[in-house]
Amino acid sequence: MKRNLFFILFLIGFFSFAQKPIFVKSKVSGVSIYRTSAELQSSATFNIPAGPSEVVITNISEEIEEKSIQINSNNPNVAILSVQFSDDYKTNNLLDKTNPKVKSISDSLTILDNLIAKANVDFESQTKTLELLDKNQTLLVGSNSSSVAQLIQLTDYYKTKRTEISLSRAELQKSISKFSLKQSRLRNSLNENANKEENISDGVLVIKILSNSATNVKMDISYLAQNVSWQPFYEIKGNKISEPLNVLFKAKVRQDTGLDWKDVRLSLINGYATRNNNIPVLNPWFLNSYEKEKNYSSSQKRSYKSDTAKTMEIEEVVLVGAGFRINENQLNTSFDVDIPYNILSNNEDHFINLKQTKIPAIYKYVIVPKQSKDAFLIAKVKDFNQYNLIPGTANVIFENMYVGETNINPNQITDELDITLGNDKKISVVKQTVDDKSSSKMFSSYQEKTFTYDIIIRNNKKDTIDVEVKDQIPLSTDDAVKIELLQSDNAEYDKEKGYLTWNMKIPASETKKIRVSYKVRYPKDYSISNLN
Repeated sequence: MKRNLFFILFLIGFFSFAQKPIFVKSKVSGVSIYRTSAELQSSATFNIPAGPSEVVITNISEEIEEKSIQINSNNPNVAILSVQFSDDYKTNNLLDKTNPKVKSISDSLTILDNLIAKANVDFESQTKTLELLDKNQTLLVGSNSSSVAQLIQLTDYYKTKRTEISLSRAELQKSISKFSLKQSRLRNSLNENANKEENISDGVLVIKILSNSATNVKMDISYLAQNVSWQPFYEIKGNKISEPLNVLFKAKVRQDTGLDWKDVRLSLINGYATRNNNIPVLNPWFLNSYEKEKNYSSSQKRSYKSDTAKTMEIEEVVLVGAGFRINENQLNTSFDVDIPYNILSNNEDHFINLKQTKIPAIYKYVIVPKQSKDAFLIAKVKDFNQYNLIPGTANVIFENMYVGETNINPNQITDELDITLGNDKKISVVKQTVDDKSSSKMFSSYQEKTFTYDIIIRNNKKDTIDVEVKDQIPLSTDDAVKIELLQSDNAEYDKEKGYLTWNMKIPASETKKIRVSYKVRYPKDYSISNLN
């Protein structure tokens, strides 16, 4: 008896699942965008009968990461038995044909297809008849056995028949054009009824569920999708060095998930959805030691020394504003956009203006004559942490002119954030060697070189400018090589790094000159390759 009951229940479940699936379209309502992927949130509402059902949720991105699928139901009496993603679900039409309007349009399209096919056949048949008539008319007219009466009769017949066929072909062409126009309109109407005003993906979720009664179900669906990215960046505008910076924060979003996002809430997350979640493991650290060869000459030993240049990678940028809210959790910071946006699935850049704010700054020109003859305008921002900046790039427009790109890196330990606004051609910089103060001398056991040069700066602007000049003298890691600073014109001297810094004001149309002189003394048998 128990075995029979089990068999009956099995058959009921089998035939229930074998029934027509319930198709329902999901709509993307919110997207959490990471730097290289996105979590799509959507929902679907439908009615199910009592017992088991198969529900096919359409409009699922084909770029889905299946392991990330999460489905929640608002109905506690509904049990989700299984969830499977498919991008080639076997069905002739995912439209709901139980909808009377959809069914009426589909039937009309079928009728029009048949009418167009029949009209094309008739048109082709009459075309062939006309070709045959023309060919036979030529043969008969050229026949010697034809009498005048026969020729007149044939001519009348040819004229009448050809006119009849030509008019019929013209009417058929009109009918085909008319049918095609109706067909196009009906298809557009069908698309509207199927909510296909946006890109629809072929991906579906096949969900098997079990309910103890007929009920309405709302399912919330979320999953990660690839082919999505966002980049934050700034647009910095400045009018005068006496006014604050006008900073516009933007986000550049692109997606190719196969779904158009219409009126969705965006959350921009400054992080990555996938990361290495394994704790690093330490392994024993063994030193590789060896005995140095003892017969190296001093110059050979020096050849192993090399200068190291410290570089810093600049990441992409994000700023914060009133156009969105900031949420910080233990791992990431997100920027929730206040208004819904439309982001098409075309893998093109979509720009979102988030916040425009004015940031007070102190302006100063920075000159590094050893590296460049240009004077760079720098905006120094104090207490920059209050603006919630993150690293990135920025387009700079100063005095209504585009001056280029710069990098913003708030991940630093200094109290001020320096933003480079571009170089100013109205400030001239020249570095000249003073020959009569430079010399090279040879002694019995050592040689000595003296370097002297002038840094000349002219302000061709109409206003007084603040200038910071940076230069350097060489440093020695060998006790046998001695370096002495002879003249620096009151520069701030960093002995550990060899940096020289001057801060000054240069009035309009005036010139300032700085003189630097230093001496290098080293053994006679030494050779220094980078002394210049």
